Amino acid sequence: MTNKHWTRRTVLKTAGAVAGAAALPAAVGQTKYPSRPVTLVVPFPPGGSVDVAARAFADAFSKALGAAVVINNRPGAGGLIGAEYVARAAPDGYRLLWASTSTLGIAPAVMANPPYDPQTAFQPISRLVVGPLVFVVNAELPVNNLREFIALAKEKPGKLNFGSPGAGSIVHLGLEYFKQRAGIDIVHVPYQGNGPALTDLGAGLIHMLLSNVGGAMSLAESGKVKALAVTTPERTPLMPNLPTVAEAGLNDFEIREWSGLVGPTGMPKEVVEKLSAAFAQAQKNKALQEVLRGVGFVSLSETPDEFAAAIKETNDKWRAVAKTANVSL
Repeated sequence: MTNKHWTRRTVLKTAGAVAGAAALPAAVGQTKYPSRPVTLVVPFPPGGSVDVAARAFADAFSKALGAAVVINNRPGAGGLIGAEYVARAAPDGYRLLWASTSTLGIAPAVMANPPYDPQTAFQPISRLVVGPLVFVVNAELPVNNLREFIALAKEKPGKLNFGSPGAGSIVHLGLEYFKQRAGIDIVHVPYQGNGPALTDLGAGLIHMLLSNVGGAMSLAESGKVKALAVTTPERTPLMPNLPTVAEAGLNDFEIREWSGLVGPTGMPKEVVEKLSAAFAQAQKNKALQEVLRGVGFVSLSETPDEFAAAIKETNDKWRAVAKTANVSL
């Protein structure tokens, strides 16, 4: 038989328990973000230009966000391994990706079955930097500008070659794009990383390579390579005497390398807004800007929607290049 004679104490205890339970979700949902360290996944090995920019950004971003930002390098498969790791993360803002042209624009475009859709798997925050690449050739090659290289390649179809850090990289696809636009036949020689390719370029075992501006400056100063042209419509301030590809006769030719911040899709609006505000504040950091200029990058500021449009444009462009070049991994 049910006891219907509740004491005053029982009623008060029961009411308190119910009220506490009802308040629990609200208290959990109101936990201030960020309340613990944020992991920034860099899908490339330490030491490269992308990693250098990411580490400089993480320091400035940590101060702006008010939380520790821990770098986690997860290289492999053109950045796919690290990117997939973030795409599958809980959308709480505590695991972010230092995205690049390779991870969101190129690698998914050359794979038959990519592990994620770059246009739907991530929530863009903003790109931090864009920068050109530079055509570099072995110093002994009898050319002094890109126009002369194109002429030599047409005289000797299939006899000249170019290296890359690996099939499906921005260097590989960038030079396939160059082949298509210039109407030349040069042979791809893939390497396991950029270091061995640069070594063989200096030794004359390969003829051409694409490099970031900082790397091109160092290589040219060594006397083992010659810089021929920059891959953007405008010259770079770091190498003001270096002509553009358009000046060599290839109009509307452009290759830009970029990096920026994304998280897994589904992050709460307030978290995205907090990340965007911290991002904008971090960009003003003078030490960060100095590092970016040193590796040849130009800083920019975008809204999440503008970054999403850039991801789509990049992905569409390189998908078309890969299809024409019959590149598939």
